[in-house]
Amino acid sequence: MTTVDETVRAGSRQEQAAATRRQLLDAAGAVFEERGYKATTVGAITDRANTAHGTFYLYFRNKEDAFCQVIESVIVDELAGNVVVPLDDAPRPAMEEGIRAFLGVYEKHTGLWRALLAGMLQSPRVQQMWLDLRRDIVVRLSDTFAAQQRAGRVREFDTMTVAHALAAMTECSAFTHLVLGEPAPDRPRDPEALVTTLADLWYRSIFGDVES
Repeated sequence: MTTVDETVRAGSRQEQAAATRRQLLDAAGAVFEERGYKATTVGAITDRANTAHGTFYLYFRNKEDAFCQVIESVIVDELAGNVVVPLDDAPRPAMEEGIRAFLGVYEKHTGLWRALLAGMLQSPRVQQMWLDLRRDIVVRLSDTFAAQQRAGRVREFDTMTVAHALAAMTECSAFTHLVLGEPAPDRPRDPEALVTTLADLWYRSIFGDVES
């Protein structure tokens, strides 16, 4: 029979383990952000987290595993909630709001997106992890379009193809504009202009016109 004290101690250990994992995950995110994928080491992560080197392996198999969990946490906690743009009675402002939030995550984590690109080139697991996360986002976006088609609110189109294309366009635009500093080094970054342009393209793709 488990005593109250034993239950309390078990709960305390679980809370401590969760806190240590969160500490290591936050440290890993910061180091990947600063150093990139290739230059990050387990030692750099544990130094940042102020934990023993061996503690890392209680929560992650290796650097690759830690990186995947960092990216997953960013996608789940910060990005995924912004990808399905509601097509309500004011779809154009709703699109702008969703795209603005999406770009905000990119701008907040420019180092991580650079690390993700490098990681995908070096690690099949990182590449597959990103494709799986992205596929879930695209499917949900496609389902949203399909629901609006059934309701007669948007024109007919291949929802999956359009969802893939719009997601890729937005991802690539965010990366080149916010991470790489395009369209030109001598022009200041203008995220709001990018939001407006992307929203126009989304609106035209879905409704076949640009709202005046």
